[in-house]
Amino acid sequence: MTLDLSFLEVSLSPARSVQRPVNVYDILREGWRETRVDMTLQFFLDPTERHGLGSLVMDALLRLLDGAPGIDAGGHSSKRLIAKEAEGSNAWEIATQVDFIDVYAANPDLGIAVVLENKIGHVLDNPLRKYAEYAQNDGFDTVIVAVLAPEAREHSDPAQSDYLSRAVTYAELSAEIKRAPELVEFLMNPGDTDQRRSLDLLQQFIEARHGEREMTDLEDEVQRLDEWRHVLDEHRLAITAFEEARSSIGRLIRDRRKRIEPLIADRLEALSLETGWEAHGGIREETWNAYHFPSADWTVELKFSADPSRPMIYVYDRRGLTYKDSTIEPLGLSWTDSDADISDAFIERVVQILNQVKTGTRLEPGSETQATTP
Repeated sequence: MTLDLSFLEVSLSPARSVQRPVNVYDILREGWRETRVDMTLQFFLDPTERHGLGSLVMDALLRLLDGAPGIDAGGHSSKRLIAKEAEGSNAWEIATQVDFIDVYAANPDLGIAVVLENKIGHVLDNPLRKYAEYAQNDGFDTVIVAVLAPEAREHSDPAQSDYLSRAVTYAELSAEIKRAPELVEFLMNPGDTDQRRSLDLLQQFIEARHGEREMTDLEDEVQRLDEWRHVLDEHRLAITAFEEARSSIGRLIRDRRKRIEPLIADRLEALSLETGWEAHGGIREETWNAYHFPSADWTVELKFSADPSRPMIYVYDRRGLTYKDSTIEPLGLSWTDSDADISDAFIERVVQILNQVKTGTRLEPGSETQATTP
C-alpha cells in the first residue's frame, strides 16, 4: 500500500485561543437555560434587591422601550411608554414564570406592566396576546410586551406581531446599562460586599450573554478556514485515498472480530460460562467482543487494534460494568494465528481472570495497567 502523505507536512496557522475570564455561566454550562437567565434578570431588574444598584438595570430597559406602543385588546394602542416618567421608581415588582410569562415587571404606582419574553435559542411563537391580557386583567393601563433575545426577533405568527411592543437584543441592553452614569460611581466605590459581588455578577452576565466576538478573532478564523479549504482542494485525492485506506483497515479488524464472535459463544456455552451483558462493536482503529460475567461481576473484552500504542490483539478486563480496576494484557498470539486458536486463547484467559477475581489474586487495581502474559 503506497499513499501520498505529503499533505501531512502542510503548515497551518495555529488556532489562537483567547483566554476568557472565569465566568459563572460558563462553569454552569447549562447556565443559559431560559429559567436561569429569567432569575438573573429578575434579580437585577428589581430595584429593591440586595444588589444595591437601585433601578439602574430597570431604567436601562425602560430607555430601550421608550416610545414603544402599549398593548390593548386589539393590539397596538395609541398609548406610548415615556421612559423619563418611569425612570427612578423603586415600586417595580418583578416576578418570573407568571402564567407562563418569563419576566413580569409591574409598577402599581405608575400603572405600567412590562411583559418580557426572554428568548435564548427558540422561535418566538408564544401567545403574546394572552400575556398582554393577563397584565390588563391585573389592572394596568399601560401594558408593554417586549422580547429580549440575542438578536432581534419577529413573531412567527403575523397575527401575534400586533401584540409585540418592541424587540430588544442583549447587546442593546448591555450597552444601555454601561451608559448609565451611576454605574461608574458604583464601580469606583462599591457600597458593600453585596454590591461589589453584584457588580461582578452583572459584568459576567453581560460578557457571557452579549457573546460578541472581536473582529480580530473573526479575521484569524477566516484565515485558518481559507488555509484549510486550500489544503483540501490541493490534496483532495491524497486525503481521500488516506481516508479510504483507514476505513479498509477498520473493516479488516471488524470482520475478524465478527468471525470470532460465534466461536467464542460456542466455547462459553461449552464451559457453562454465563454472560449477563455483551457488547460487540468498535471504532475506526479498534474493535471488540466484550462479556460481563455476573458470577464474578467482571467484564472481559477481546480487542483487535490498529492503533500502534496498543497490542494488535489484547485482552481488556475491568470491574463490573464500570471502567475501574482495568487491566490490559496482550493475548500473546499474532494476526496470522487461526480464529480457533485466538478464541481458545481468549477463553483460557477468561477462565484465568475469573478465577483470580474470585480468589482475590487478580492483579492489584490500576488504571489500564499493562501486564505481561503469563
